[in-house]
Amino acid sequence: MIKHFDVATIGGATLDIMFGLEKAKIIKRGQLSLMAFPLGGKQSSEQVIYTTGGGAANTAVSLAKLGFKTTVLAALGKDAHGDIILKRFKKEKIDSSLVKQLDYYTGLSFIVTGGSKKEHVLFTYRSANNFLKIEPKICNQLNAKWFYLLSLSGQFWQANLKTVFQAALRKKIKVAWNPGGIQLKAGYSVLKKYLRQTEVLFLNKEEAKDLVKSAGLTTNDVSRIFKVIYGWGPKIIAITQGDRGAYLYAGQKVIYQPALPITGVNTTGAGDAFGSSLVGGLMLYQGNLKKALKLAMIRSNYVVRKIGAQEGLLSLGDLKRLKIRI
Repeated sequence: MIKHFDVATIGGATLDIMFGLEKAKIIKRGQLSLMAFPLGGKQSSEQVIYTTGGGAANTAVSLAKLGFKTTVLAALGKDAHGDIILKRFKKEKIDSSLVKQLDYYTGLSFIVTGGSKKEHVLFTYRSANNFLKIEPKICNQLNAKWFYLLSLSGQFWQANLKTVFQAALRKKIKVAWNPGGIQLKAGYSVLKKYLRQTEVLFLNKEEAKDLVKSAGLTTNDVSRIFKVIYGWGPKIIAITQGDRGAYLYAGQKVIYQPALPITGVNTTGAGDAFGSSLVGGLMLYQGNLKKALKLAMIRSNYVVRKIGAQEGLLSLGDLKRLKIRI
């Protein structure tokens, strides 16, 4: 049976344990930032939260809250943690018929937050996520306006990437892509054939610098980075810089949106909120880049105001109630 959706999100799903440590120290060593606490000591937290996370899950919840019909392609274990994630999908009216439950544990992330800006260090156990295998027949049964592709891991990641992009080409589905560390480490030579087919590419500045470096160019200039990557094929490129805002480029003028002047309590999930809101904004505002970028910045800022990657996501009703105009 053919399934019709606005967006299919593809990637990881995890149970997240958020562990806040007020006494954690942030140490700067050149361009490197470290989170530290005394060796051998015992660290107590007054704020521990169990929530759901993972790129595919975060973006699915975000897009569902904007009113889009959404499905998830991800892998969970046949365990209580997997059941928690499936219940969250059901609560948010997200289709989970394509979620695979495998004979592995559900992926788990342990996230320590600390410092004045509540930065985080994420310890992840990907488990079932590493064994996601997307069969071509699954994509053939799926009609969507967008594929939202996130970090892929495990032995099947290259095969999954090929399957998704082939299905998108065959069915004329737009691809929004936030490549993970494994994909970026593979570099331009491996990713170039998929970049030509990408509608929207999401990177932070360091990732963007590394990607162009893998093609032989070393530069710190955002405008130069944009032009190089745009020449590889993506129609829209977003580069984020945390609390310094974000840039958007679609072949003409670079568009900049500053971050909101409100310090968050946790940065987990901000990137997923930003990217999914940008894609949602492109659909809501008929391709208006400035409005989509503004929506992305606002919704990602509200996510960092709460603990958990999905807890602060604003719905369309929330935006109206808070009198937020885009």
